[in-house]
Amino acid sequence: MRTLAIAVAASALALSGCATTGQISTDYDQAQNFSEYSTFSWAGIRPMLAFGNRMVPTTVQASIAEAIIADLSAKGYTFTDDMENADFAVSFTVGTRDNVEFREAIDPFWNNRMNWRWGGPFWPSIATPSISRMQYREYTEGTLSIDIYDVERRAPVWHGAGTRDLTRSELRGETNTAGEATRQILAGFPPG
Repeated sequence: MRTLAIAVAASALALSGCATTGQISTDYDQAQNFSEYSTFSWAGIRPMLAFGNRMVPTTVQASIAEAIIADLSAKGYTFTDDMENADFAVSFTVGTRDNVEFREAIDPFWNNRMNWRWGGPFWPSIATPSISRMQYREYTEGTLSIDIYDVERRAPVWHGAGTRDLTRSELRGETNTAGEATRQILAGFPPG
């Protein structure tokens, strides 16, 4: 029974670690030759689309745009304001979603709490049924997606997205992790 309690605690720690790490995914057009690209621009006057039930602070919007330009420039691409003369165009989507996670936690010690007396067993016996309780956690999930379009074909050729739980300071705009998020997402561009 003691190993069960240790296994439950280890599982809870592993699940909580996965919830804060985040996930990054990319997809691309396999027929596209990315080696031909040298210049890029924004896909429109407003390259950002926002979604969700929270406002995205303008400082975060600007820092995402600056980070995308910096990351692509570091890869050797040149930014231009003229989309018609660029090889590819970039847009990004950022937003939040409030979620609630429910988890059933087994509490093998609940039945034995009132039975703690001199000479009584500390660990419940195998015959003692375990009680489970529902635990819930409210959190806000943030998503940043970056899309790249071929200007000549006017077609999407690459998509990268990152999703993770946001901290309270990030939701208030006090902490800005946009640079790190764009760097992790654009690590998969160009695909190779």
